[in-house]
Amino acid sequence: MQTAIDRYNEIRTRFWDDDYNTLLPVGPAASDEIARLQALEPRPLPQDLEAFYRQFGGLQNWNNTESHCLQLPGPAQLADGLEHADAWQRIRSLGLADMIVYSWANDRHEFEPGRSFEQAELDALNARYRCFGWYRTDTVADSAWYVYADEDGRFGALYYDQDDFGGARRELRAMLAASPARQTLEDALCEGVERTRRAMVEWNGDGDEDDGVA
Repeated sequence: MQTAIDRYNEIRTRFWDDDYNTLLPVGPAASDEIARLQALEPRPLPQDLEAFYRQFGGLQNWNNTESHCLQLPGPAQLADGLEHADAWQRIRSLGLADMIVYSWANDRHEFEPGRSFEQAELDALNARYRCFGWYRTDTVADSAWYVYADEDGRFGALYYDQDDFGGARRELRAMLAASPARQTLEDALCEGVERTRRAMVEWNGDGDEDDGVA
């Protein structure tokens, strides 16, 4: 994980002299912060996630939330969101559908019951898949990859683009039948860091960097 972060930041210096886009761990989470989040979460946190929190705390860019960036909040920030008094800023749950809606200021009409999914289907998606953050590639906040864990503690990432909801809808419907998750958390996050790194390179027109994942 640290190697992937270092590689991202090494490429970042090619394009910016300041640290606007530097990718940073939040800092190791305290045991009481993890316990607080667990108390608000109906299922045990995956062991991979707890280990990540204890080592890195979370992962985010210094001052960039729009493109080629990651937003993996620490447990304290997630707990604050779950307990927020303002309904527009509150995380309804860590369920995948709820977290997608939360990342759009709790305003995504596609996830209103009866539109693309019935309430029972949304409940099933939220129960079976828990989301702990997201990362963006190159669409300036129009899309994101949502990092989730399934009921067996396997991880994956769901791509959602506001201009192509059909793709996400098809994948979510398939997820109601069977989990596609096959990764460890480290694999899923390293893949995310690499995707954002490549997007940063492509965004800035550097054709010399063409290795890594698609």
